[in-house]
Amino acid sequence: MSVVKEITSIASIRMAIDENWTVRRCRYAPEGASAGRVCLATGIHGDELMGQLIAYGVARCIAAQPECLHGIVDIYPMLNPLGLDVGDRMTPMDHLDMNRAFPGTKDGTALEAICHAIIEDMRGADLVLDIHSGTVGKSELYEVRLSSPHADWLLDQARALSPDLIWVLPERSANHAMLTAALCDAGVPAMILEIDEHRRRPQASADRVVGSIFCKLTQMGLWTGDAAPQPLHGERIPCIRTPEEVCRVTCEHPGIYEPEDCSGRWVKAGDRLGAIFDALAGEVREEITAPVDGLVFSQRSYSPVYPGTLIARIFQGGTK
Repeated sequence: MSVVKEITSIASIRMAIDENWTVRRCRYAPEGASAGRVCLATGIHGDELMGQLIAYGVARCIAAQPECLHGIVDIYPMLNPLGLDVGDRMTPMDHLDMNRAFPGTKDGTALEAICHAIIEDMRGADLVLDIHSGTVGKSELYEVRLSSPHADWLLDQARALSPDLIWVLPERSANHAMLTAALCDAGVPAMILEIDEHRRRPQASADRVVGSIFCKLTQMGLWTGDAAPQPLHGERIPCIRTPEEVCRVTCEHPGIYEPEDCSGRWVKAGDRLGAIFDALAGEVREEITAPVDGLVFSQRSYSPVYPGTLIARIFQGGTK
């Protein structure tokens, strides 16, 4: 069975200075396929590049074993291409967060119209994975993030992706305007994949997520080729369900944060997470320690900090 590869512009809006905001989709579909469709979206934040590598990896795997694909895979690698061009997290024309503008409206602003077109194009999918790679300056575990109103519906599907952590995002008005929440409201199963960017050595992280995606496609009956086994399964995956299970560690002094490598480690209260030093004075301003027992699932990397800067997030639920 051969696979048809088709690149389509699902939306294009003319901007100032002869720019166009164009969102393209690459569809891989076996000839005659009529059931089963998974969408992979990324590039919603222009400073996040890991999704590009994951999309490329998925495309290469399909190209290597086209006879093993038994459903449709739609890849949207650059939802915010103008932001990606300049490395800006926001949309460069109005500096707004695209992931707070869904579901959009057909006759609204350029941002609203693009968001509306994306939602309409993804309607009817069996699963949508929105791939993100965290904030610059932080180390993150491989997480699946679910919107709170839809968590019970999606939890088993999230476990099948074998992340290090599942995080049910708290009920906040801003979260309702995310791509995944808007899709879930429309009846389309959708979730966020958050992956550490590791810009100096990104391939290992990307390969793990690509393997997880193909394991999920296998489970759905859409793939019969190679799928890398995953180390975590089912109930063993830590799951954050309430905001109270997340301890936010912040600093009190300005300076440069020199971290211990604690990301992904279970720590005890009092364990050292790093220190903040003053290079001019040649002294440590503040020792940062874990205030609780738990799993460090997000940690700031070596960077300048200011009073109140988030240093780490620790999951307090469960045990090692």
